[in-house]
Amino acid sequence: MFAVTRTLLVLGVVGLVAAAGVQAQRRDKNVITAEEIERAQPNVSTAYDAVQTLRPRWLQPHELSRLPGRPGDPLQSNQAHVYLNDHDVGDVDYLRSIPAVRVLELHWLSANEAASRFGPTDGQTAIVVTLKR
Repeated sequence: MFAVTRTLLVLGVVGLVAAAGVQAQRRDKNVITAEEIERAQPNVSTAYDAVQTLRPRWLQPHELSRLPGRPGDPLQSNQAHVYLNDHDVGDVDYLRSIPAVRVLELHWLSANEAASRFGPTDGQTAIVVTLKR
């Protein structure tokens, strides 16, 4: 009886440790951390490389719908807009000028989230870069 109890206890602990390991490895699809960038070395040297390697979906243009009352206008697509420490710095090409080792976090915001945080964005998504101090 003691051996069965001990075996069940060991299996329970192993199960908890395995579940904790899986939880720790889960990543947020909208955040890239300094730790992730560090693990991706030497494949990344700039913030752009980090995004391209770890979350390439962020760099894909997002199609915008037509404005109401303008049925003849073509659909437009926009790339993400970049904010460095909450300051507007331009399009995704700006990420090429940021050394990856200086990045604390990169956050991707949907068009709605970007508009809520930064004001009208013409439907653009946003990549918010936070640098290490």
